[in-house]
Amino acid sequence: MNNKITYSLVFLFALVLTFLSGQNTAFAQSDNPESSLPSYKAGGFLQQQFTFDQTEDIPPRFAIHRARIGVTGNITEQISVNFIGGFKEPPNNTPRLVNAFIDFDVHSILKVRTGQFLLPFGLEGPEPIFLNPAIERATATRRLNTFAMFRDIGIQLSGSQSRFNYAVALVNGAGANNIEQIEPKDLMGRVGFILTDELRAGISGHAGQYQPAGTTNDHESRFRTGVDMRYESDPLFIRGEYIFRWDDLPSGDTREISGGYLLGGFELTEELQTIARFEYFKPDTGIDDNHFTAFTIGANYYFIGNTRLSANYEFRNDQLNPEINNLFTVQMQVAL
Repeated sequence: MNNKITYSLVFLFALVLTFLSGQNTAFAQSDNPESSLPSYKAGGFLQQQFTFDQTEDIPPRFAIHRARIGVTGNITEQISVNFIGGFKEPPNNTPRLVNAFIDFDVHSILKVRTGQFLLPFGLEGPEPIFLNPAIERATATRRLNTFAMFRDIGIQLSGSQSRFNYAVALVNGAGANNIEQIEPKDLMGRVGFILTDELRAGISGHAGQYQPAGTTNDHESRFRTGVDMRYESDPLFIRGEYIFRWDDLPSGDTREISGGYLLGGFELTEELQTIARFEYFKPDTGIDDNHFTAFTIGANYYFIGNTRLSANYEFRNDQLNPEINNLFTVQMQVAL
């Protein structure tokens, strides 16, 4: 019954987007700049995949990996909105609300965002997935993240000035589409620096609380910190992150987790890009021989904009799960 209601709401949302898209065309034809507000634009993307996992007993499969549609727009010159719904979202292929936030553009050094949004930690986390050069975010980015869909509900302040930028958010801590269960909120943010025209770096931090599995009233502290860098000089780009996380446990002990990646890309032509990525993840730094490593090689062919055909081959080595083998993925991404 809940699924029927969810699908009905998503369908109704799609009808509204269709109407708004038509309204946007009318606004775009106006010669008076003032009449262009409010203005709306419908968009979205579809990711279809074929995966061949060489791990035993996992068959090759075709799948709709993600399917999203949404609307963005300006209410006034200072206020904008972003609503995106997902028809299919991993890992369970269920419909979910993706983005639902309002931006108040006060000044170049102060933008206020309220609602459900991507959280400011590192490089890959706040980046929409369809912009990632690889088919999926690095393992360390995903496993060290504590929020469903890399999103949560709260308020964010951000801005930039000269060679400095920042974003800081106060959020529930329960993740996207989840009801907060405990009182303390999570605080996180990233400070970025433009070192040269080609080189940028950043520092991220996150302090919060979580409710351990099997408990109802108690909560424990959790912390994350990370550093990142990005080098871009056509036709080459390189970026990487290192993240360290520690969680207090109900037993009084602390679990420490770490990981990172280094990704590089080279544009052979305007349409064709090759990439390579090395990633490392250790789920418990206090235990020997429990790390995961992967080396990915891949290519992206861009038809137009972010519409592309991608292929990634991952050489995987998981010491805790030695039966896991290599993975080959082909993905067609259509961006509307």
